[in-house]
Amino acid sequence: MKPIALVFVLMSSPVAYSATSSQIAQPYIERAEQQKLDQDITWQRLMYANEKGQSEVNYSGYFLAPEGKANLKQELQANIHALFQFAEPNQSVRCRFPARSHWLMQQLNIQEQQLPAVTCPELDDWIGQIKPYKATLIYATDFMGNPSSMFGHTLLRLDPKDQKQLNLVSYAVNYAATVTSGEGWSFAWNGLTGQYPGEYSLMPYYRKVKEYGDLESRDLWEYELNLSPDETRFLVEHIWEMKHVAFPYYFVSDNCAYRLLGLIDLVRPAFNLKQQFKVTAIPVETIKAIEQQGLVKDTVYRPALETQLLSQARQHGKSSAKVAHEVAFAEIKNMPTILEQYQGRDHAKILEMAYDDLYLQFIGHKVEPSFAQPRLRQLLSLRSQIDLEKQRQEPVRPKVDPTQAHDARHFSVNIGEVQGDKFIELGHRQAYHDLIDPQSGFRTGTQLLFWDGSIQYREDELKLNHFDFLSVNSYNPITPFKTPLSWGFNLGWQQEALEQAGQFSEHEQHGLANLKVQMGYSYADQVREHLCYAQLQNHIQAGKALEDGWRVGMGPTIGCQNIWSDKINSLIQVELPYWQDSQQWQLRLNTQLQYVLNHQNAIRFNWQYQQQDSKDWMKTSVGYVRFF
Repeated sequence: MKPIALVFVLMSSPVAYSATSSQIAQPYIERAEQQKLDQDITWQRLMYANEKGQSEVNYSGYFLAPEGKANLKQELQANIHALFQFAEPNQSVRCRFPARSHWLMQQLNIQEQQLPAVTCPELDDWIGQIKPYKATLIYATDFMGNPSSMFGHTLLRLDPKDQKQLNLVSYAVNYAATVTSGEGWSFAWNGLTGQYPGEYSLMPYYRKVKEYGDLESRDLWEYELNLSPDETRFLVEHIWEMKHVAFPYYFVSDNCAYRLLGLIDLVRPAFNLKQQFKVTAIPVETIKAIEQQGLVKDTVYRPALETQLLSQARQHGKSSAKVAHEVAFAEIKNMPTILEQYQGRDHAKILEMAYDDLYLQFIGHKVEPSFAQPRLRQLLSLRSQIDLEKQRQEPVRPKVDPTQAHDARHFSVNIGEVQGDKFIELGHRQAYHDLIDPQSGFRTGTQLLFWDGSIQYREDELKLNHFDFLSVNSYNPITPFKTPLSWGFNLGWQQEALEQAGQFSEHEQHGLANLKVQMGYSYADQVREHLCYAQLQNHIQAGKALEDGWRVGMGPTIGCQNIWSDKINSLIQVELPYWQDSQQWQLRLNTQLQYVLNHQNAIRFNWQYQQQDSKDWMKTSVGYVRFF
């Protein structure tokens, strides 16, 4: 259409324009068909197209065409047509779907002057609050108190232009499961099976820092992305389009990390990051994939409050930390008496640790406000009387960034001997980390295994040696400030040294389903290179090899995890279950020694010993582990 004619049409009444909008849009619809825009990767991603070319979105309001969900070509044509239609404020396609509208205008060379004037006060206010200029990917380290956070969590922070120190006031894009409270143990199962809806939300970043860094004691790693301002705005506009859309949320696969990868893929059509994580999407692994594409511009470490407090304890000494804890929970009138033997810097250090200790308990709702608030004021008052600079020192940044740690999956080959019989064993783990793995980049004392198994070839027979569907252990050590429980559970299947009648055997093995739950306490040195634990362990096993088809066991377990150097670490664990069926104790000893070739390759030595009813069972092996 000639410009003069177009201007005439645009100056006409809305009714007149509506009558001709189809005619005006038709040449652009034809151009889109010639360019095959409906098959363009960006349009496919805007529509969340699956392998069948249909949208995964179930929200009907996401589509303009009646059959838009199943026919993305029809949906594209409907969107082009809608660009040329008059609409009430906030109702134009450019208001409802700004990202896809801008993309279509760009691809079809449609100038804003060619379209009816629109007003989008809601969108404009929303964008005006965020002022998106750059994006930073945030990684919150693992949190064992919540099944959905055991793998860590990622979110996206949006920063305005020229913002330096005040990034806490920026907004963060969060994709998470919408969960109702009070669901108990069903929470984990529902999350694994996609029973919760996953939705995008936007909130001030400081709220997430408070939640993760203050309440859950999770360190934050901030990875500034190398996205242009236009790419960042396009990403934000698409998030606006998704405000009523939900997908089934799976803790292990279709989760926060997976959906944020989709946003990166959208603004960088040449990427296909989501495709790499069809089975599991471990947050830190997705960040590695982003970094490998050269998208990480800068990295900032933000330690949690508890990390800062424990750092003070290491700097000032355990004895001072114990005194600080005593002062924090003492009667106000007794505080000066406890502190009178300390002067100068020691006095200041104790008061600062005491304040941080009590404040951490207060914001975590571990103490009542009526208890905490007057004591916090008194601690501040006492500290203000000491004319010395702040004694706190920033925690030392970990030597290894989580993105430089070993990969989540691994493949292993072991050769060895079981009761005199040679064997070869092949193993595979889908995720994530165990106690004997290279520890750099991970929290010592944390173990989370998902789909971890091995097959064994021995005596001309191939059999499944073990399979752990899920194994979790949190060895949270005692500190001068708190005495947390260490806990763990294991759900899987394993070969046991049993005869067909269910008695302990020196020669036979049979498979049993196994549920193991344990609880106790852990202790570690200040740098957490050596960690030991003592727990009460409970077993429930089932299988045809057992006389009654099942058995239960209970007994103590102790163990130590040791990091001797950057190259060498070890694990030793002793279990002593008492089995109800045999009415006997069973000694189980497992020792492992690892030499790290590099962060993705290691050599392991293993020795296992079992004894029951004066019978012995022993397994020795050496193996190679490749992380990938």
